[in-house]
Amino acid sequence: MGLIRGLPKLRAEKDLVCHPRRHGKMVAASHIPVSRVMTSYPGELLHMDTVGPARVASIGGKWYVLVVVDDFSRFSWVFFMEFKDEAFGFVRDAVPRLRNESHKAMRAIRGDNGGEFETLVLNTSFLLHIPLRENGVVERKNRTLVEMARTMLDEHRTPRRFWAEAVNTACYIANRIFLRAFLGKTSYELRFGRQPGVKHLRAFGCGRFVLKKAGHLDKFESRCLDGIFLGVCF
Repeated sequence: MGLIRGLPKLRAEKDLVCHPRRHGKMVAASHIPVSRVMTSYPGELLHMDTVGPARVASIGGKWYVLVVVDDFSRFSWVFFMEFKDEAFGFVRDAVPRLRNESHKAMRAIRGDNGGEFETLVLNTSFLLHIPLRENGVVERKNRTLVEMARTMLDEHRTPRRFWAEAVNTACYIANRIFLRAFLGKTSYELRFGRQPGVKHLRAFGCGRFVLKKAGHLDKFESRCLDGIFLGVCF
């Protein structure tokens, strides 16, 4: 076009592959979005991964979280660990219980290639283990739970040592309010067959008054103690 002096005129060639450009700018193509539920019933496939270590130990001396997600319902469980290799013990105890609840076959466990799952692979021969370098389902759940917990701790300036209680509460809430894509129901309803109730929930970290139950209190002694609401027990 004559806009730059000294640049030679080039003829356009169809189907020309510019190798330097390909080498410098090639990226991985994105996966085709999943538009349907890949499993048929709760408990058929479980996703699991660990989060941690945390910078601050929890009240119970825990540093890690094992997150387990049911593929069909996206119902989640969290287990708190002092060491990552405790994951096998939680899974070993949880799998039979989940099988008894669903009365259907659990076909596979999907996790990454982390060392904490090596014992799981060697000792759960009754399940098919599908190792992956990345597991988008549980990694998204991890991010959601951590962000929810961080927000709840910040809301009332709750000390960070209560992070485990915050994650536990975040999991409890997520199971009851988030809808499963393509199915239009909460994870709780898909797993238990009934709609969840949330009227009992209160703001995490808010102030509470705890009644003193000890007898023979002084007439002018306070009847309660100041407390912090740290979620529901389940």
